[in-house]
Amino acid sequence: MKLKNLYLGIIASAFLFASCSSDNDDNNDVPLGAYDNGVLILNEGNFKSVNASVSYLSNDLATFQNDIFKVVNPTVVLGDVAQSLSFSNDKAFIVVNNSNEVEVVNRYTLKSLGTITEKLENPRYSVVLNDKLYVTNAISKAVTVYDAKTYAYLNSISIGKTSEKIVTANGKLYVTNAAYGSGSEVTVINPSTNAVTTTLTLENGINSIEANNGTVYVLAGNSTKSKLFKINTSTDTATSIESTTVKGALNMDIDGDKIYYTQGLGVYAMNLSATTFSEKALFSVTDNDWSTFYGFGVIDGKIYSGAANEFTADGTVTVYSSTGAVLKTVTAGLGPNGFYSNN
Repeated sequence: MKLKNLYLGIIASAFLFASCSSDNDDNNDVPLGAYDNGVLILNEGNFKSVNASVSYLSNDLATFQNDIFKVVNPTVVLGDVAQSLSFSNDKAFIVVNNSNEVEVVNRYTLKSLGTITEKLENPRYSVVLNDKLYVTNAISKAVTVYDAKTYAYLNSISIGKTSEKIVTANGKLYVTNAAYGSGSEVTVINPSTNAVTTTLTLENGINSIEANNGTVYVLAGNSTKSKLFKINTSTDTATSIESTTVKGALNMDIDGDKIYYTQGLGVYAMNLSATTFSEKALFSVTDNDWSTFYGFGVIDGKIYSGAANEFTADGTVTVYSSTGAVLKTVTAGLGPNGFYSNN
């Protein structure tokens, strides 16, 4: 009798364990908010018009919603020129360029959590490292530092030259000293001392920088060539490959084991380990004057393109397969300039 009860107890425990395990698995799939499991689209808005916005497109491309910041925060204005966005845990930091602000939101619900304004002078890009938010500033030519939890201003790191895109790798910060097609340097910062440790001179026309698995990739394109640099973040030395056939490459993004970039109306891809540029486009898009590829990103194999439509109408976002098949087209806000995976 006791053995039978013991056997039944074991069976009951097994069912209970399975049930709890199943519940836990289900909980892991529960969205953390209305804008989880999708892509946040940052819409710049018109300069001096205070009409920046954020759109949402689900990963399966089935759900799309415009102006989600305003929907969630009807009494808060996002501001003038949403330049860029960075994530840290459950927060998103939206850099609002001409308003000299960083709007902090819950990345999954878009609920406003606070606004950073101190020491911001035409802020451009941001990154979070060790619970500190680092923001580049075009006017002061400095990186301003904030507590990523309290949003308090902590320090400023003087660069003394163009301070644009910023990434973190191997415990260091890498800042491009280039904008609008001009500039050839990358500044390396030790965040422990808030000091510049070295400046790398690469190639004029730096336009993109990405960190991936401890390596920093920098793309430069000009009228005579395109060059891709790989920075060893242990030694802060760079190696490069170049193409004089594909000139003026732009918009580098890394997805999986591939580097994607654009040139003219074409989208290109090459492996992270490539020793030569890919000179054959995956596909080409229809011309849209200067606003073609105003925004560009590759997420889970899907290629996202934002056309600004010359800022005379709302922007168009098109999602392509790797072969150029159109998967989805939506009308976003003014000037869609960035795509951010929000999973």
